[in-house]
Amino acid sequence: MSTPMFAELAHFINGRLHTCDISKFNIDNAKLFTKKFSKNIYYYVDDSINFLKYFSHQIDLLYLDSLDGHDPIAASEHQLNEVKVALDKLHPKSLILLDDKGSKTNLSIDYLIKNNFKILFETNYQILLSQSI
Repeated sequence: MSTPMFAELAHFINGRLHTCDISKFNIDNAKLFTKKFSKNIYYYVDDSINFLKYFSHQIDLLYLDSLDGHDPIAASEHQLNEVKVALDKLHPKSLILLDDKGSKTNLSIDYLIKNNFKILFETNYQILLSQSI
């Protein structure tokens, strides 16, 4: 449940959170869980790759947590495609937080490192990258 945490952060810094899920049910639940912070949140029902392809804003923090990790090949390919379509929306100080390290991140970490991103921090489950340290 990362959306409520990011929603509270967006509220605290008077920022904007754009959250996307392919499931209307999940977005409806996110709206319930984040109602208190809804003035800072934009909700989208869409495939994440399509959403990112047409997203017209610069991204400060890109959090990728699509698909379940039970199919590491499909999940890794999907996350890599998300990264590729989002790359031109990032700026040098943007952060990328990848979830489910080891099951979804198998392709995107190497791709990002080859594109001048560096690992800032990692746990057993997540990895944070940026171009500037």
